[in-house]
Amino acid sequence: MRKPNSAHRTAALLFLSIFAFYLALSPLETGGRGYIEEEISSGMRMLEAFNAWVKGRPVPAMVWSRHGPVPVLFDLPFIKLGKLFASPDFMMSISPIFFTTALLVTLFLWLRRLASPGMSLLLTWIGAFGTMLWPYAYIGLETKQSFFVLLSGYLALADGRVKSWPKLMLFSLASGLAMTVKSTGIALWPVFAYLLYVQFRGEWRPRLRQALATVSVMGGVWAVGHLARRLYWEPIGGGAYEGVRIFLIESPLQYFANVIGAFGSPTKGLFVFAPVLLLSLFAIGRAIRAQREVAFFALLVTGSLLALICFLISPGDEVWGPRYMHVAVAPLLLCIGVVWPRFVWKQQIPLLALAGAGIAVSFLGAFFYYGSRDKALYDAGQNTMEWLIGDPVWNEVTFTAREFRLWLNNCPPTSWTPTHVWVWEAPPGSAPWKAIDLQKYCKPQSYMLREWNSQLSGTRLIFLRICVVSLAVAFLASIASIWRTVREVDIVSPVNRRED
Repeated sequence: MRKPNSAHRTAALLFLSIFAFYLALSPLETGGRGYIEEEISSGMRMLEAFNAWVKGRPVPAMVWSRHGPVPVLFDLPFIKLGKLFASPDFMMSISPIFFTTALLVTLFLWLRRLASPGMSLLLTWIGAFGTMLWPYAYIGLETKQSFFVLLSGYLALADGRVKSWPKLMLFSLASGLAMTVKSTGIALWPVFAYLLYVQFRGEWRPRLRQALATVSVMGGVWAVGHLARRLYWEPIGGGAYEGVRIFLIESPLQYFANVIGAFGSPTKGLFVFAPVLLLSLFAIGRAIRAQREVAFFALLVTGSLLALICFLISPGDEVWGPRYMHVAVAPLLLCIGVVWPRFVWKQQIPLLALAGAGIAVSFLGAFFYYGSRDKALYDAGQNTMEWLIGDPVWNEVTFTAREFRLWLNNCPPTSWTPTHVWVWEAPPGSAPWKAIDLQKYCKPQSYMLREWNSQLSGTRLIFLRICVVSLAVAFLASIASIWRTVREVDIVSPVNRRED
């Protein structure tokens, strides 16, 4: 048997290695990334209001963000540190890196209950760099929700039923937060209803107090978040629904098409931006037979969000890949670990091939700021939602690949015309397609790569040194985590040494 603390020690090294690698290539800024600036402003005002209240001064009017104050509470430590060191913007760029790394370490610890040490480490690394989790560590959206969803499932299922009050309250809090940190979280209620059923199945009466307390904490956290979100939406004319009404589908047939497209669309499909998850199509049936509760958890997480977002004209938006499906990546990786718990070369060739494709795609998403393509669309006069989400000419992967080739050649001025094929002739009076200069968008978002040859001083020089040191730390921590895993395999199961 393995040592009780062995997996946790490897997990600590894994956290350090992934966090440091993400940080090394981070943009170290959050400007233009979704609603992050809103949450920084809200967090800054929270700190100002608290400081004024403590000192007996007039409390300034609050600034709210679209997902309410609950997710901002988790940003307050980063914002406060930012006011003491560098800037809130710099420290907030670390927040999604932290939550993504925490998500991956939770995935690793759960996989250790389901698979061998080597396979657990491999799948975690694939999740970290071969799926859309890597770009979103810099984009900053979705990371909190995905972390709390996986944490809730881990607490509820990884070690059997939760009997102790402290762990049960932690599970309840994580579940409530998963439904609260984003407005879309309400769609996940079937997931937590199922986890509750698993926890108290056959024991509702003897554990009635625990069941009522769990439901109360979950519901209370969600209710607080829901009511607080209204403080943002009501002054601008209504709830979150008002903002998405123009994007709703008109036909049920489009709903069916969206379900297929959410996975297989060449421009926004989950299998394009996380290719390794193709294996989950083959794994899910066997996973249900081997680990029914884990498989149902993954299916409910995936299906619940899918059921909501397919009411939109597209399950994706202008952000990299199918961002609302971010929450499904880690649960589906669990199913792969259930079905293939040990690494056998002949069996894992498809896994390695898909992982390689995923690393290439995710590298491009992490290398460039996702807003560069949006700016190019606008400059070309083609910035419609339909072109943005479904036009192969503007495919995110091919566009960023074109920009990367340009960057390798030092970003010379390059004229490019996003031409479309008329069927079969251009209509009378149609305007010619507008050419744009790709040099304008040929800028990596990594601070280290962007500023490597610049003359820096003061804080900017410190930032560069942080990136360089982080890269060295990532390398050393990665070697240490691999060494511990290999050593553990030798100690734990010498018979299966070749497999791991």
